[in-house]
Amino acid sequence: MLGTAQWGHAYGATNVVGRLSDEEIASIAALAHEAGVTDVDTARAYGDAEQRLKPFASQFSVTTKISGAGDVSGHVLDSIANLGLDSVTAVLVHDWDELDSDRQTESALALRQLIDRGAVSRAGVSVYDVAGLEAAADVFDAANVPLRAVQVPANVLDRRFDESAVLADLAAAGSHVVARSAFLQGILLSLGGGRADHRDVARFRESLDGQTSPLEACLGHVRALPWATHVVVGATSTWEWSEILTAWESCTPALLDASLGSSDLDLIDPRRW
Repeated sequence: MLGTAQWGHAYGATNVVGRLSDEEIASIAALAHEAGVTDVDTARAYGDAEQRLKPFASQFSVTTKISGAGDVSGHVLDSIANLGLDSVTAVLVHDWDELDSDRQTESALALRQLIDRGAVSRAGVSVYDVAGLEAAADVFDAANVPLRAVQVPANVLDRRFDESAVLADLAAAGSHVVARSAFLQGILLSLGGGRADHRDVARFRESLDGQTSPLEACLGHVRALPWATHVVVGATSTWEWSEILTAWESCTPALLDASLGSSDLDLIDPRRW
């Protein structure tokens, strides 16, 4: 699943390129389409990423994310207009963890109305931790709104969702369960500097056998997650995107040892950076 955060602003802890050019975006989108990537992830919060996706949006199944704090229906319809589409595959409430229970319910119900109108096929949430996921499952169930799409962080250091029965049940029921942060915003692929010097990141690099690259190890890990139906990754250049696609095809799906997991939330949770 192609991520577009870098299309709207200089996203990523290791992003030295900044906001991507029109030419780079067109090249990345073309390469994704050529490689058979069918899904793309965007958000209203990604600057003008939705507008920049518009020329290519019809070639993909589009997931976008909106705030549940305001006019949910209005936000979604604005996003659909920005994308130049009649409807989108999925809409996720991206600030779910910040909403009170009443607002969570209102957001779920608003998304259900959009599904009934045919503007959205799947409704769901983007969460940061197990508590947020479990709250979403409870709220959507109580509101009688199918939770058909969720996005959670997962990588070799962030193992909080590894054994999630909720995610397993959702995937088994046909929901889209998307793993994000496979590279921890590039930190897991960096040779050092900043957060890449953290002892837990260094331990991951030291664990590799010399024949497996960090890129292949990270992708192989998330590919092996039993509940993950999609993995969203972004790129700061066509060359980088090509490397990711090549590694995706060549890596061996295998969960890395649980002992590599980190308990340092200041490292694995970008909200604390």
